[in-house]
Amino acid sequence: MDSPPTRPFATLLRDWSTSLSQHALWRNLALEDLRDRYRRTALGLAWIVISFAMFVAVKLFVFGPLNAASAAEFGVFVTLGFGLWTYINAMVMDACTAYIHSRAWILGTATPYPVYLLQAITRNWMIFGMVLAVMALALYWNPLPLGPRALWALPGLAMYLVSSVWVSAVLAPLCARWRDLYQTVQVGLRLAFFVTPILWMPRTFERLELIAGLNPISHFIAIVREPLMYNRVPVESWMLVLAINGAGLAAGALVYASTRRRLPHWV
Repeated sequence: MDSPPTRPFATLLRDWSTSLSQHALWRNLALEDLRDRYRRTALGLAWIVISFAMFVAVKLFVFGPLNAASAAEFGVFVTLGFGLWTYINAMVMDACTAYIHSRAWILGTATPYPVYLLQAITRNWMIFGMVLAVMALALYWNPLPLGPRALWALPGLAMYLVSSVWVSAVLAPLCARWRDLYQTVQVGLRLAFFVTPILWMPRTFERLELIAGLNPISHFIAIVREPLMYNRVPVESWMLVLAINGAGLAAGALVYASTRRRLPHWV
């Protein structure tokens, strides 16, 4: 018989392996979420691309004249940055409510809990896929041609997937237990947007460069944007992202294992 300290982690491995094998379930749940969100709209999922393009256009019109960079460079900079931020923001907020929105399923079925986390991750990647198409189109106007280091954006996006797993595993149960945490995270992300290099370029002022260096989200954006725009690999950003993901995965496993049994009482 397993000792009590190891049993929760054995359950964790069983839950996640079972959930990963049920890919049809969480994929269809994610699709149903999107259908419900855009049901009876004339444009359907096209609203994702339209709304993103309109936001970028307005931001370029307002903030473009305030930057010393060329219009083309700043346009690509904002489009890539805002596209990546859109995924980060949406994924974090959906992670907070992944269990709360699945309350009926949690109380009425024996479905492993990671299914609901994978549902939220899949739904956001479906949306992100359409945003990525706009980001790829924007690269046409990038002053520098794509180089071989642009391929580093692919493992950068893989880091987003890894981050989505542990962020969901940490925030979903904690927000179910303490509902005020959702509001706290929401306010925190609103503030984080202004200290993340999306509408401003770090090289503009020394203070802005320092702020960007201290902001972890800046480094997550850099590992994708830097290779695509400037054909360079931000080594320091990669080291920080790998460290954060490593610590995050450990925290996610610990939180999931320690909260799993009490989750039905919290939702």
